[in-house]
Order: sequence, then structure tokens, then C-alpha cells
Amino acid sequence: MSNETEQQSNLVQNPGLVQDYRNTIGLFATGVTVLIIEHEGDVRCMTANAVSSLSLDPVQLLVCPSKKAAFSELVKEDANFSVNILGIHQEDVSNHFAGAKTDIDENQIHYEKLFTDQSSAPRLKDCLASFSCKINKQYDGGDHWIVVGEVTEIYKNDADIEPLLFFGGKYHYPAKVEGEHIQPAGDPYQ
Repeated sequence: MSNETEQQSNLVQNPGLVQDYRNTIGLFATGVTVLIIEHEGDVRCMTANAVSSLSLDPVQLLVCPSKKAAFSELVKEDANFSVNILGIHQEDVSNHFAGAKTDIDENQIHYEKLFTDQSSAPRLKDCLASFSCKINKQYDGGDHWIVVGEVTEIYKNDADIEPLLFFGGKYHYPAKVEGEHIQPAGDPYQ
């Protein structure tokens, strides 16, 4: 039995599993990003929260776009993409690239070649931070790709912008808490 047939068989045997999984994994709060990929002048963008730091040596991150996403049509080794971390002022940008019908004009998006390396993919102007990446490896992940990107350049906005968060199927905003934040007991990278 092929891997795809096994997956379909599991879903038929457990029809509620997909929805239960989706609802439960949604309890893992994440940031919101827009991925931008460019290949030979063709640019595709998508909203994503399946983004993770992977390695410090070499500096790598991973993204997991749906195989059905237009973004994935350009996923090829050595292609360039950017990961743009959104601030709370960019909820409409997130909705736009998630495919929601919005009033946003494409000219309001403000993405262009802003990294110093002109072969890099474009990045968003007003985001919290951006990573320019070159695809290092790509793996099959069921209905998604697991894409390892080697970080080649980093942009961090100097403005004091709060992040846009996603939890339980909804956007959330950081609560302002007076006083000091509790620091972790140790550095997880040590």
C-alpha cells in the first residue's frame, strides 16, 4: 500500500481526527508571517505560521507551505524566499495573503527588493523582521512541503512594534503587563 493510500485510509478510519488535530494544535500560539518567494521574476506570497528556527550553525529555519499553495509552485532548490514576521498593524496583510477577500490594494502591501543582495526575494517594508533565505533542502511532509532555508540576511525593524499572534483560530495581540517579564532559566541554544 502506498504512503498516500495509507494516509487516506487513516483519515477514513478516523474521520474526526483531522478536525480534532486542527483544533488542538491551534492551542499552540504562534507568530504570523508572510512568505515571499521569487523565481525568474515570478513572485508568490502566502501567510504562514508553520515556521521554525532550525539551526544556528549553519543559520537555518524551516517553513512548511501547503503543496496546494501557489507559493509551492516556485519551491525549487536554490530558489530564494523571505520570511516576514508581521506586527499587529498588519492583520489586513495577513488576511490578504491567506486568500481572504479584503479591501487591501496590492500597492499597499509594500514589498520589494529591500535586501542588499539583489538576488534575494522581496521583503515587506513595515514588518517586525525579515529573513532572506535560499532553499537548502526540501522534504515531503504529507500535504505540505518541509523547506529548509539557509538564512543569508536579516532585517530587524527599529520601531517598537508588537507582534501579530495566532491562537485558537484567531488573531491575538500581546497584553501589556507592567513590570519585568520573567526570564527563562537557561538558554535553550546552549
